Amino acid sequence: MAKKAAKIVEEQIKAWSYQSSRNISSQKQKTKFPVITISREFGARGAALAELLGQRMDFKIWDKELLKAIAEELGSDQKLLETLDERRQQAVEDAVAGFMDDIYTNVNYLRSLIRVVKTIEEHGRSFIVGRGANYICQNPKSFHVRVVCPFKTRVTEYAKRENLKEKEAHEIIKQKDKERAEFIKQNFYRDVTNQSDYDLILNSKTFTLEQIADMVLDAYEKKIGQKITLPE
Repeated sequence: MAKKAAKIVEEQIKAWSYQSSRNISSQKQKTKFPVITISREFGARGAALAELLGQRMDFKIWDKELLKAIAEELGSDQKLLETLDERRQQAVEDAVAGFMDDIYTNVNYLRSLIRVVKTIEEHGRSFIVGRGANYICQNPKSFHVRVVCPFKTRVTEYAKRENLKEKEAHEIIKQKDKERAEFIKQNFYRDVTNQSDYDLILNSKTFTLEQIADMVLDAYEKKIGQKITLPE
């Protein structure tokens, strides 16, 4: 998975580098849309929402495995920074330095994660799933979503999807929720359940993924103040 993900990232870096090097008038450049981050309770289907919206909106999707692959496999933050101009490179570096003043755990991983997320944010037109991306992004127009679902419902549905006994699914979800909460607390000093950290919180038991996607798109357009032309 990591090698495959790294290859995808390499291709994306090449695409960014190509776009940055082309001499195109600003009127003809593709409109830059702010990123959307998706935080989610384990089993609430936040990653599936990102996939659905990514197809609808023609946005790049960066999930947790991909971010991990960038940090662990590529190990070349400079490749990402080279897709930005010098002024934006410095902005990313300054942001990383600011975070690192307060973060001492897993420094190398976090430094790579922060640099990658900030670079993705600079390029826009992307979904970033998990890994505390909403705490890293600083563009006030970036849009932050959290997908929740009652624990019992997550256990039942996850057990069905993964062909597990509910007792086993219960333990997995409990552990994953704990790990995610601890990651945010230890590295960003935040409570992942703090509602004010998100622009929109949606319950995947109450709504279908399609309905949630509609609401996210509508709220996103309202926040950024412009409509998105969806691909046919």
